[in-house]
Amino acid sequence: MYAASPILNYHSMTRVIFVLLTFYSLSISAQKYDYHWVIGYSSFPNVDVVFTDTSADTLSKRRGVNMFLSQTSISDASGALQFYTNGGKIYDFQDSVMLNGDSLNYGDGMMWNNNGGGAYTAVEEVVRLPTESSGIWNLMHYYVELQNNSYPYAFSWLIYQTRIDMNRNSGRGEVIFKNKTIVQDTLGGYITACRHANGRDWWVLCSQASSNCFYELLVQPDTILEYGLQCMGSNYINGDGGQAAFSPDGTKFGWLDGPVGVNLFDFDRCTGTLSNPLHFPLYRNVDSDVIEYGLAFSPNSRYMYISQSTYIFQLDLQAADIWASLDTVGFYHAPPDSTTSPSSYFLLQLGPDGKIYVCGANTMHWLHVINDPDKKGDSCNFINYGLRLPYNNGLGLPSYPNYRLGPLAGSPCDTLSITTAVTAATKEKILKIFPNPASDYTIIDYGFTDWSKGEITLQISSEQGQKIYSQKLPMYSGYQKIDVSQFAPGLYNLAIVRNTGVVAIDKFVKMP
Repeated sequence: MYAASPILNYHSMTRVIFVLLTFYSLSISAQKYDYHWVIGYSSFPNVDVVFTDTSADTLSKRRGVNMFLSQTSISDASGALQFYTNGGKIYDFQDSVMLNGDSLNYGDGMMWNNNGGGAYTAVEEVVRLPTESSGIWNLMHYYVELQNNSYPYAFSWLIYQTRIDMNRNSGRGEVIFKNKTIVQDTLGGYITACRHANGRDWWVLCSQASSNCFYELLVQPDTILEYGLQCMGSNYINGDGGQAAFSPDGTKFGWLDGPVGVNLFDFDRCTGTLSNPLHFPLYRNVDSDVIEYGLAFSPNSRYMYISQSTYIFQLDLQAADIWASLDTVGFYHAPPDSTTSPSSYFLLQLGPDGKIYVCGANTMHWLHVINDPDKKGDSCNFINYGLRLPYNNGLGLPSYPNYRLGPLAGSPCDTLSITTAVTAATKEKILKIFPNPASDYTIIDYGFTDWSKGEITLQISSEQGQKIYSQKLPMYSGYQKIDVSQFAPGLYNLAIVRNTGVVAIDKFVKMP
């Protein structure tokens, strides 16, 4: 049974967990599927968070759609909004219900929840997974039943598949089938995905209810294979709620169960198996005995961030004693204006700009922001109410896998040969640097990198050839912000290096 939340009871919503698996053409330019978020409520104009090369901008549009916990927004490779869903209906980019896109998860849970406009309220992991089949997208989602026809006596017991063809209806898409059963069991509180080490397929994990067991699915271009249950570690689970995520490099899997703490595993991208389970008894008691919770990893995969009620915590996964590295990096502050009600921290999501965004468990005009999550302790620069929204949002953010994670070069399962016209291209995107000249920082655009050829490193050297800076470039984003404030004024050479070969070069000027 799901742990009840006062916010969810207030809205009287069925807890449904919804996952979107989007299959689109596999391309080295597939960088921006997560660049446009639609959030907010039907009683206000919805809020759009639109990411650019350097920032997150906000817009508003009156759509009349509730976007609660079971939600996601899908962009094309250039970042333009394609469609979005609240777990009950699928809407196209023109804000109409997609052809045959109503009645997802249809049953007594959906019918009961129609008083909320068909917007399900449950913590979910939402991912979009490319394949060679251009324009064909698959959705996998939980079906919820009610016990005694009442909330909160609800449970999930089916994983459905739904498929969308974006080549139909003049590019607005059509649902070509929906609600096809993949797994039947009593299920727990999340479902999420990580790219297979072959660079094409995806592993999907979802929990069995109130247990330490996980369903493991292998999603291939035209087939979904069920690998059965994997049980790992001790059973600390008692609420089946919480947020789960894979680290951007695909080596770790974390799941936060609010009442009892955090579970961390190593993950093998070749076999899809978990190992080395760790449990951290991290929890905070609050007056209502309800704990809001969220979890996300830093872009460099070193730090794991947890939100619980009025605290933001950081764990250093490279520490000899991870539990001893626990640091409180954020504390709740009262809202800065009268438009926002007091609200605990809730879900976390790593944005394509490398920042982690935190929503509230109640309606508010803000998102909290961890601006530098790759840095230790207070240097991560957590800011309460860091991003102003034009209208209210609460109870939800879309969540995504790492689309930029490529094949695991040199692994025994890196055996696929991708032969599409795009991936056959031999020339990678030319490096860009801006602003240039720079005084405090500059941004490196290394988008459209062919990750199948291996990892890359950024090197900066002086005009005389002396190397003064080097770092591995993460695959979570095509952009990296570099602090150059301590560089001496002058001309600098910048190179992107793979193994011993130079992929791209450029220059920039450091101003006084």
